[in-house]
Amino acid sequence: MRCFLLLSILGSSILTNDARASSASAYVSTQAREDLSTNKPLQLQEALIPQPQQALQTPPAILPLMREAEQSFAKGELQKADSTYARALAMAPNLPSLLVSAAAVKTRLGKLEESRAMLRKALSLDLENAAAWKLLGMNALEQKRDDEAFACLAQATLHEDNNPRAHNYLGMAAGRKGWGEASEQELRRAVELDPNYADANFNLAVLYLGRNPPLIELARRHYQRALDLGAQRDPAIENLIAKSVASQPSDSQRSSVRP
Repeated sequence: MRCFLLLSILGSSILTNDARASSASAYVSTQAREDLSTNKPLQLQEALIPQPQQALQTPPAILPLMREAEQSFAKGELQKADSTYARALAMAPNLPSLLVSAAAVKTRLGKLEESRAMLRKALSLDLENAAAWKLLGMNALEQKRDDEAFACLAQATLHEDNNPRAHNYLGMAAGRKGWGEASEQELRRAVELDPNYADANFNLAVLYLGRNPPLIELARRHYQRALDLGAQRDPAIENLIAKSVASQPSDSQRSSVRP
């Protein structure tokens, strides 16, 4: 399953209110930088860390099952992880951290509605569960429920402000709603929290290319940073940067038009 969550810079100003993208820019929006078929955007270990107030509530009998599910997930055995979490939930159906972890596997399997139901149950038990809000927002982005995604991810950052992924996804949701300043603020916050976050750097490069006029140096800098961190080269991005640089007047041209 591939999900295209990359910030869009289409002519409808999905990314910024003042963005007017070229056809080449529209191509960029089809490139997926956050893909739920990989382990990059969905770090299950985040979801598996129990909140302090829940630690003592975890029945000892389900701990081996939780460890088994984690190991299965790490090996890519998602169906096995799913069934193991189901066994654990049969023993502890009202443990929010367990519900979130099981929902994460459902998301990776493409069972978004089942994941959604688990996450809503987790939040009914623990309204401040940042991991549940974040994953619910990610699912909403995948399903193009942009208003819901923004609301959920805003809650995620409210309850866990130091989570760079939550800020990255919130920036993406803001971009879809056309709130350019908010999008930039959240993406920059993600990079501030984790300078080695390749996807947030890439998204910032896309955002700056979508400005009118494009902020070429900032776009180039964040794109290069994303590459340095392991992101794959993107010919469309590189062509846009090259064309924008070529279209800028040289120093001699600038001086020739000065009064």
